[in-house]
Amino acid sequence: MASAVKQEITYRSSAAKTANPAPIDISSDSESSSNSVDSSDIEGDLETTAFIESITCKSRTERNSDEAPPAKKPKRGGVTALGFPEPVDVTAAVPLTMARVLPDSTCVTQKIGRNSNNLNENQVGPVVKGCKQFWKAGDYEGDKENDSKSAFSSAGMDHARIHPKFLHSNATSHKWALGAFAELLDNSLDEVCNGATYVNIDMLRNKKEGNLMLVVEDNGGGMTPEKMRQCMSLGYSAKSKMANTIGQYGNGFKTSTMRLGADVIVFSRCQGINGTSPTQTIGLLSYTFLRTTGKEDIVVPMIDYEKSGRGWNKMMRASPDDWTRNLETIVQWSPYSSEEDLLQQFKLFRGHGTQIVIYNLWEDDEGLLELDFDTDPHDIQIRGVNRDEKSIQMSRKYPNSRHFLTYRHSLRSYASILYLRLPSQFRMILRGEDIKHHNIVNDMMMTKVVTYKPVNLPEGMPKDSNMVAKVTLGFVKDARSHIDIQGFNVYHKNRLIKPFWRVWNAAGSDGRGVIGVLEANFVEPAHDKQGFERTNVLQRLEQRLIGMQKDFWFVIFPLHVI
Repeated sequence: MASAVKQEITYRSSAAKTANPAPIDISSDSESSSNSVDSSDIEGDLETTAFIESITCKSRTERNSDEAPPAKKPKRGGVTALGFPEPVDVTAAVPLTMARVLPDSTCVTQKIGRNSNNLNENQVGPVVKGCKQFWKAGDYEGDKENDSKSAFSSAGMDHARIHPKFLHSNATSHKWALGAFAELLDNSLDEVCNGATYVNIDMLRNKKEGNLMLVVEDNGGGMTPEKMRQCMSLGYSAKSKMANTIGQYGNGFKTSTMRLGADVIVFSRCQGINGTSPTQTIGLLSYTFLRTTGKEDIVVPMIDYEKSGRGWNKMMRASPDDWTRNLETIVQWSPYSSEEDLLQQFKLFRGHGTQIVIYNLWEDDEGLLELDFDTDPHDIQIRGVNRDEKSIQMSRKYPNSRHFLTYRHSLRSYASILYLRLPSQFRMILRGEDIKHHNIVNDMMMTKVVTYKPVNLPEGMPKDSNMVAKVTLGFVKDARSHIDIQGFNVYHKNRLIKPFWRVWNAAGSDGRGVIGVLEANFVEPAHDKQGFERTNVLQRLEQRLIGMQKDFWFVIFPLHVI
């Protein structure tokens, strides 16, 4: 096994260091072209287990540490940019909540002149300087004069258009950056039913510009070209009617990625369904691209490949020229410099899976990255108000209160309690080390279990006689040290929604040290999954939890002086 791990690390390192990869000849004449990419080197004989162990033995940062720092990307003034003309008519109505995920036929090459006064009708508007701070990034105006020509309709029927600023305003639902990571972890955990055995979160360095990027990857079933387009669309969700998945609004991928960085590129390989051929798809959702080119619609370039024999052919949804223009857009606005460089990412796959790369990460008011990669080499932390140095010091002294004291700023701490149950075969890996699953019940003493059954459930909620919540209460083991910790960890469909929810705000020290855990599948999470919708059902649950905590405090506390 050790030799297999060493072989995998060598493979990935050599692949990343290849200065001049062999050119890949993919014919653009037809879908059935015989000129294809040889995939023999893509389908290695190492198993997934060896790959996971290579990740845990050595993180991406360490694997790339011996590479020379990449040269800084030159300014875009005078370079070729890509815009999008008036699209072809469509025959089906576009859902009002769906982003404008355009087919291959919507890209054309356009130039940005150094003098904006010389722009003709086929050129994009003046370049908009991007803001690197998330909470200020929504302040820009599109090029309404030029973009008005690209308003799309079908047989004279107007359609709702979604401005790129909506990507930003939509992402503001995540007030807390670590909540955005949770959305991405949810997607990977949902892939367990498709064979996923791990999710890996790490950092990379952008070879074009030298800055840091996030990568989230899993070995799930991957996405077909159609599913990738649904993923990039707004409001589409195939999970809303699935019993054991948390996603329901079709919004999590967009809000989470845009909350962490301005741009995201997705690589996904699907093994094929119902006898269809395996596919590879690359999609780019770039706020930088949309802002810089003054777009008034959300435009998402994508390219697809289909396996034929031992190679991969381009999948044409329109014409070869359109496919090429989508590729040019992705290359220009992504961290990758060529088609060969893009396809190199699939060589890191073992079979099927998905890799999400988030770049142009947001900065704080002081010009530092909002995410802290330096404090702990095996963690991702956040700066600012969520970080309290006193709490960090206390967490070292009081281990049973550690998660309460650190989950607000530490991804490792938060992710360890994010799920009530974790499949035994599934691993969460953060920067080269496994995240150890933790059950808050293990931090309790003098525990008591109370069963709560909701009444008067809203319409649409299944009338299940087993719809109950088993609430486990107890004193945190550090209560003897008078740690000011209390609250309920409320899960919904296995996912933590309200961490340490403080329901009883008593005067003095009443209720201090009492914590609880429950799974409440009868209340609806809010869109950011960091709270619940304020409904009568939730209010009744809150009042009952207050009663439980008071009963526990006034009955158990006198019997066991803390």
